[in-house]
Amino acid sequence: MAAVRPTNLDDLIDRQVRLWEARDRLASEGGEAARREFAHLDQGPWITISKQAGSGGEALGRAVAEALGWHVFDREILLSIASNAHLRERLVSRLDERAVSGLTDYVTHLFAPEFLSRGAFVRELIDVLMAIARQGNAVLVGRGANWMLNPKYGLRVRVVGPVEARVAHVAERHGLALAEARERVETIDRQTRAFVRQVFDRDIDDPLGYDMILNTGAMSEQAAVEVLRSALHAKLGGATR
Repeated sequence: MAAVRPTNLDDLIDRQVRLWEARDRLASEGGEAARREFAHLDQGPWITISKQAGSGGEALGRAVAEALGWHVFDREILLSIASNAHLRERLVSRLDERAVSGLTDYVTHLFAPEFLSRGAFVRELIDVLMAIARQGNAVLVGRGANWMLNPKYGLRVRVVGPVEARVAHVAERHGLALAEARERVETIDRQTRAFVRQVFDRDIDDPLGYDMILNTGAMSEQAAVEVLRSALHAKLGGATR
């Protein structure tokens, strides 16, 4: 029987708390030591992953979350916003990581009064991201989390890759011709860049917004996971502070 995927942020966090409690009860001495490593933090820890289209950032987020025993938040962030505001996900999705004009807000509101304005969406987004970050043990993929969370509680990562490799990945994943895949990659990168500029007034490629920039074209996913784990422990581990 397939597991039910919770769509409400409270349900997600409640489930994660139960997992943590069970792991604490069953932890070996080694696991207990690992848990104590971040005990000095009053919130977090977390990892944020900002990614170029086709760079494999989503898969890397899932892989590092699994390696750490954490939960990964990606589409679930959107679903939580939709649930909290009693909105249809497809409407919220139109705002997600895309720049939206005031005219689009106005026209959409005429046909769907429950639709979130850009300002309302951003407020909901910040509330959801802050709740996840406070709870900790989470990998947050996309949604500009690195620009608003306090960097002393987590690791901020930008995942990039050679454009040809990213285009090939998107083409294979979605069954597209290379020309179509290239257009999709360029469009997504352009929209995401505009979203970050519009919402956070930052340049998505500003290296100062990240603790590390990871090139997936230069290493395997397994190697990238180990790099992230090492960086996380080096930055936040209690033994190093």
